[in-house]
Amino acid sequence: MEDLEIFVNVVEADGFTAAAALMNMTVTATSRRVKALEERLGVRLLNRTTRRISLTEAGQIYFDQVRRILSELRDAEEQLSQLSGSARGTLRVTAPMTFGVRRLAPWIARFADAHPQLQVQLHLDDQTIDIVGQGLDMALRIGYPRDSSLIARPILPVARYVCAAPAYLQKWGAPQTPLDLLRHSCLHYDNLSVREEWTLNGPDGPEAVEVQGRLCSNNGEVLCEAAVQGLGIVLLPDFMVEQALAENRLQRILEGFEPPPFTLYALYPSRHFVPTKIRLLLDFLILAAGQGAIGRHFSGNPP
Repeated sequence: MEDLEIFVNVVEADGFTAAAALMNMTVTATSRRVKALEERLGVRLLNRTTRRISLTEAGQIYFDQVRRILSELRDAEEQLSQLSGSARGTLRVTAPMTFGVRRLAPWIARFADAHPQLQVQLHLDDQTIDIVGQGLDMALRIGYPRDSSLIARPILPVARYVCAAPAYLQKWGAPQTPLDLLRHSCLHYDNLSVREEWTLNGPDGPEAVEVQGRLCSNNGEVLCEAAVQGLGIVLLPDFMVEQALAENRLQRILEGFEPPPFTLYALYPSRHFVPTKIRLLLDFLILAAGQGAIGRHFSGNPP
């Protein structure tokens, strides 16, 4: 069974090096175990080059069957763990990078501490990951999910703020209405275009403005730092700008025109039952969100 898991991990990780690191094994030992599996079966499962691996025709058939069998075994173990009310095994979670570092990390650590028989693997990545194909149990994503094959549970709203540095506002003045943004340099989250539409809710309803500026990026921390340096106005989630706001390196503007909040969703595969480890993490996150623990700086006790 361990050889089967090693083989599946090598294929899913797209190489021996990544799989070995995931399993805390040496690359040599990982390669040797897969080779021994091939010798026992009497068939080559993988094509190997110096740069990558690929499945042979026989390897693809074997991989599909083995992955299904391992998944069914994990489901059986999960059902048994539900009878005991405890969580065992490995819980694989992915989340956005900055949110994971600034908000989620301490709470995931406390969740893991509360469940010592559960190994928690937190993978931080701003790219959308195929959680089923990558063997993940849950994804935390900000914004409405596009994958309709996953169960999506809203966890908490994520506020967004329009901000600028004091030096920028002193030089260029503070916009009083959304239309004033047309005369300003607006730094925005987009790596494909120099323009972006911002929607702000004011006294007369939502107002959409097509802003543009001297810098756009697909990384919010880059935009936050550029705003701190006085390069322009930025619209970002609260967890990205809260420290700069607290230190007066940024100031909120247009407070009478609020951007609609995003939502943090927990996504997990649709199954005929929810594994105990997923249910426990969902309950933990929902409780933490209700207490304000992961929605903002929180000094209380963990849930």
